[in-house]
Amino acid sequence: MALIAELKRRNVLRVGAAYVALAWLVVQVLDTLAPLFGLSEAVARLIVIFMAIGFVPVLVVSWLFELTPEGFRREQDVDHAAPARRIAARRLDRIIIVLLAIAVVYFAIDKFVLDPARDVELAEQAAEQARDEALLGSFGERSVAVLPFLDLSPDGDQAYFSDGVSEEIINLLSTIQEIRVISRSSAFAFKGQSLPLSDIARRLDVRYVMEGSVRRAGDRLRIMAQMIDARTDTQLWSETFDREFGDIFAIQDEIAAKVVDRLAVELAGDMPSSRAVDPEAYALYLQARAQLNLQTRSGGDEAERLLEQSLAIDDQHAAAWLLYWDVYGAKVYFHGWPISEAVAKARAVTEKALEIEPGNVRAKAYLARLRYEAMTTWEGEAQALAYAMSLDPLNIEFNAQVGFFLRSIGLAERALPYFEYATQRDPLTAGHWRGTMLAMLNAGRYEEALAANARLREIAGGVGGLWYRGIMYLMLDDLDNARACIEEWAEGSPNSPVGWAGLVLVHDALGNDVIVAENLAKLEQAENGAEFLAGAYAWLGRHEEALDVLDAHISPPREFGRIGMREDPLYRDLRGHPRFQALLRKQGTAEEQIAEAPEHDYLPRPGLPPTVPLEQP
Repeated sequence: MALIAELKRRNVLRVGAAYVALAWLVVQVLDTLAPLFGLSEAVARLIVIFMAIGFVPVLVVSWLFELTPEGFRREQDVDHAAPARRIAARRLDRIIIVLLAIAVVYFAIDKFVLDPARDVELAEQAAEQARDEALLGSFGERSVAVLPFLDLSPDGDQAYFSDGVSEEIINLLSTIQEIRVISRSSAFAFKGQSLPLSDIARRLDVRYVMEGSVRRAGDRLRIMAQMIDARTDTQLWSETFDREFGDIFAIQDEIAAKVVDRLAVELAGDMPSSRAVDPEAYALYLQARAQLNLQTRSGGDEAERLLEQSLAIDDQHAAAWLLYWDVYGAKVYFHGWPISEAVAKARAVTEKALEIEPGNVRAKAYLARLRYEAMTTWEGEAQALAYAMSLDPLNIEFNAQVGFFLRSIGLAERALPYFEYATQRDPLTAGHWRGTMLAMLNAGRYEEALAANARLREIAGGVGGLWYRGIMYLMLDDLDNARACIEEWAEGSPNSPVGWAGLVLVHDALGNDVIVAENLAKLEQAENGAEFLAGAYAWLGRHEEALDVLDAHISPPREFGRIGMREDPLYRDLRGHPRFQALLRKQGTAEEQIAEAPEHDYLPRPGLPPTVPLEQP
């Protein structure tokens, strides 16, 4: 007891309590701020150890010295009966109280403010890790990205050729169902960038990366290719091919075969191979393709000229005839060609390609696409899509189109695997993520829709998907974020019915009746805002007015109905209304109509051919 009394008298206990409070506060702050300043766990651990070790010396110093108004004095030199000593003790008490108060405040902030934010971050990290692990579990060991090969030619004028080599290898590997191959559009997004291969592999969600170079001098050709395991940063295979230019097709086939061999893929059929073409004609064909990839008016015109030269040399090159599809697309976009004219010409060149190669899968799929676009019913569209998938089940665009089709008729959950297939193989194409986002939204999976939206905005930049992001937050009752997104979108498009509709929705939730009335009036006067006016009326509970608008504008299938009305969250309170069900039947998307349509059932699983024989629609 005498020892405790002496410790109290010398303020050792007060100093110890203050030190413990301060140490706890330092440790907690360090735990929060260390990641922001890049402090490693080792550094943080070292600071904690020093704080613990320092406890004993602090107690010893407080035993030997006293804090007085004149500063530190040895304990035996202090008059313990003096008022100054009591003042020092009270100061220590106040320090302890302040430290404890700060600790309590920090604890409250950490518990109720910082913890939720950390929980969100940790959840996102866990989700990303789970996604990566799932990917590796399914395709990770057989996932590859072929990056654009470098042009090392003396004059540096063979980029079109080096790109063509990469594209052809991608095309060959993409026909193999057992391998997940990243599309050209995503792989070529890294052209000219000096990023580490591990970063590229992470962004493309692949384990293996192939890169290489092309050097062409006259008729001599040197191609170097190597395959890297991005997870371990080790080279699995590398080879240099010194050949004549005419051997380019054999080289491409050999490289693709090496990839298949290294991935230990057991093929169900023969290894795909390139079709030999006159080398000069092939070079012109590759130049035409490079011009089209520029997506400019002059590029489209130059591509047409080069194709004519290529086919004048070798008119038995089916791929060159099919490249006219892109030429005609450029004509429509840049020259204002009637779509009907472009379709007629596209049909003619496709039939020419089939004359050359009757079994050309791409040509058959193009014809199926023409028939798909000509369909006027949901059933006909399903038939055309299923037939296209039977011809080319690995086609990324066909799979994505099936996803859009299923969402349009109100089968969002069934659409999601097709979008997943597309995003896995073409992860940097914004349209695939947009489809994923919309399907998630219609399926009521709002948190996942937000994640898809974030990916879309990362790829597309700007305000891509911002309006829909606001709707997702609205459905989650996060009104602050909903308002921020909608208002930002509306500011960028002040005369858009879409923005007015968004402002109606979010400000109704916020109780701002004046803003609601102002924007609803604008929406009612808009010439092209029927779809959004109906949604606004439905959200406001003005159901009969919403149904009146829908009744006046619902057209036969494939027109107004492509919004996926049956599952649209804005119409959720209308789904049981008899008039709404009648409108769905008019549209061809009522529950019983979907259930009775066999065409929807035989749409194949993503990346797989149909399980039933199909005839050309």
